[in-house]
Amino acid sequence: MPEVSIIVATYRREFELQRALESVKEQQYKDIETIIVDDNADLEFNNKVSAIVQAFKNKNPDMAVKLITNEKNMGSAQTRNIGIDASEGKYITFLDDDDVFLPEKIGKQLNFMKKGDYDYSITDLDLYNEKDTLIRKRVRGYIKDTSYESLFKYHLMYHLTGTDAMMFKKEYLEKIDGFAPINVGDEFYLMVRAINEKGKFGYLPGCDIKAYVHTGECGLSSGEGKIKGENNLYEYKKTFFDKLDRKTVRYIKMRHLAVLAFAEIRLKKYGRFLKYAINSFLLAPVSCVKMFLFER
Repeated sequence: MPEVSIIVATYRREFELQRALESVKEQQYKDIETIIVDDNADLEFNNKVSAIVQAFKNKNPDMAVKLITNEKNMGSAQTRNIGIDASEGKYITFLDDDDVFLPEKIGKQLNFMKKGDYDYSITDLDLYNEKDTLIRKRVRGYIKDTSYESLFKYHLMYHLTGTDAMMFKKEYLEKIDGFAPINVGDEFYLMVRAINEKGKFGYLPGCDIKAYVHTGECGLSSGEGKIKGENNLYEYKKTFFDKLDRKTVRYIKMRHLAVLAFAEIRLKKYGRFLKYAINSFLLAPVSCVKMFLFER
């Protein structure tokens, strides 16, 4: 059995999927399998994905590669769960179909997981735009304590997310039942499940990932879909406000309004953008400025 399974959920991407698979081939650590789950539910795109995967397998016959095709569109969370169910590795990580692993990613994180006997871990995350320019480094230096209470507070405030940056023991993923069937914010709720189960968590500073931000897209994870998902997420966070200090609650409120502002400006709704941006600034001026300068 492979030591590590890489789950690649794919939807409506061709060049990016080929690029992602090439980055898997370049991994220095080789005891891996790659599971591509095609969620297109469209014969034309199914054929394109099949051709991409077959060409990759032909060029790399020694690599373990599986292709699973969903009969109907299942969404990102359920699609990743399908990949988890089909995996054989002791450890599982995820690669979004438009992102890239740098050559040391799997080896470094796996070695870290084994040394610490962690149930799950996360690294930093570098974000790039369509021009391949680094626009932000999501560094998690705020993680000073890995107790349950501290991890949950960090997660509510800053989001311990980025599926590319996560690695799990498969048995722990199965214990927490994988992803909740929510397509916007699914990685946030996955980490909620992981923290609530109180498994052993590890933070590995540094990043061997290139995650791409697509400013022109308005799908589920941006635009109106982003706004709906963010509002639902905020309602969830509000249920914990009575257990948090005022400064933390103020930060969470500021972040929520800032995210809404970003979503509105992508929709070119400038009046709403200004409303959310101003209210966000008034709640926590310094933190708000940092978000608007560096968040994407």
